[in-house]
Amino acid sequence: MKKFLLVGFICVLALLFGLVNIQAEEIHAKKIYVIDIDDTITSATVEMIKEAVNEKPDVIILRLNTPGGDLGSTLEIIQIIDNSEIPFVGYVGPKGAYAWSAGTFILLSTHIAAMSPNSIIGSCQPVYIGANEYTLINESKILNAVIAIMKERMKMYDRNFSLTEKFIVENLNLNADEAKKFNAIELIADNEHDLVEKIDGMNVRVASGEKTIITKNAEILHYEPSIKTKFMSVLSNPLIASLLLMLGIYALIFGFSSPGTGAEILGVLCILLGLIGLGFDVNLAGIALLILGIALIIYEMSSHSFGIVGGAGVIALVTGIIFIGPLSSPNFYVSREFFNTLLYSIIFPSIIFAVFLIFAATKIFKSWKKKPVIGESIIGETAESTEDFENKTGFVMYKGELWKAKILSDEGEGEGEGEGEGESENKKILKGNKVKIKGMDGYILIVEKFR
Repeated sequence: MKKFLLVGFICVLALLFGLVNIQAEEIHAKKIYVIDIDDTITSATVEMIKEAVNEKPDVIILRLNTPGGDLGSTLEIIQIIDNSEIPFVGYVGPKGAYAWSAGTFILLSTHIAAMSPNSIIGSCQPVYIGANEYTLINESKILNAVIAIMKERMKMYDRNFSLTEKFIVENLNLNADEAKKFNAIELIADNEHDLVEKIDGMNVRVASGEKTIITKNAEILHYEPSIKTKFMSVLSNPLIASLLLMLGIYALIFGFSSPGTGAEILGVLCILLGLIGLGFDVNLAGIALLILGIALIIYEMSSHSFGIVGGAGVIALVTGIIFIGPLSSPNFYVSREFFNTLLYSIIFPSIIFAVFLIFAATKIFKSWKKKPVIGESIIGETAESTEDFENKTGFVMYKGELWKAKILSDEGEGEGEGEGEGESENKKILKGNKVKIKGMDGYILIVEKFR
């Protein structure tokens, strides 16, 4: 009997220890970061989240109000969440906000998913964005991969994974009430403070296991990105990136046509910044068109004519910009509305720069056709000799420019041997002498010693 009681006592102790061990560890949140993702999801978004994680807050709220973004960046963010010891709360807000395509993907991959009233999620089918249109991707190889990733995340957090194919294949859209009803999200909250109150005491499954979030007396801080991240965000704007790219191209053209100005360096820098901002693989056809366009325009400028070749250069340049820009990336994961904005942001600057180039080239063409007037304007001006004249020729400095010059000959003066020997000492020009410009013979100044 005693042996039976002893065995029973040991079993009860083992059970009690087991219950203690399986109890989730508590996270007493003192600092909660709210990160706003209210624009296109890009590499700058990834950098911002990495910076926030490194500051080690107790909880991170991703407030989503985005049309979507780069699929590669989206997958990076999901990996950060998967491997994080910090609970991530996805929240579509404020009221009336939307988190389409990549935004929905991120929301459903967070430890707790929440939405504000009247907000929308959905439209997750990937698209291929070409030069003048976008195409919904229906290839099973791509769709199945995206479906599998999203389905696995929804299973991880006990959400209704049967919605996955509806989001991706059928472009299902749900409001907050519908998402809650169909178990796509856990909570509906009016604002961040309401959300923090509602997640108090909830269990989450982070990288190391189950945790219980305690948010009582937690401080809610709106995360401010670093200067580096803000700079990346500016570069990632399609309009800014495209303008930088085009400015770099025209700076290169100017630099090669006018060496020594340093415009080549500026051009290379702008092109690099533009490509960094675009963040896409560069299309080889686009590069070829850009090189062709630049070469044709440089040829026109050096040949002092603006005609068929120059026009072809402008067309090649604009076309190359379209192909090399964000429209050429198959990894962009956006809605139709964002695609339209992106298209306009590339086409309009291209047209503006092309018009400017035509205007500038036309003015240059007109100036080349005019007769030089410098000969008339400098007659009577004073210059300074930079050397002793020999055989009545030498160099003078006029307004910072070095000119070849010759001494004005007396009427009827002979040519040939001894020309310099009979030269009057009064007319001889030495280094540092002031001379008066009397005329021009082509690009040679005719001067006499200043008296």
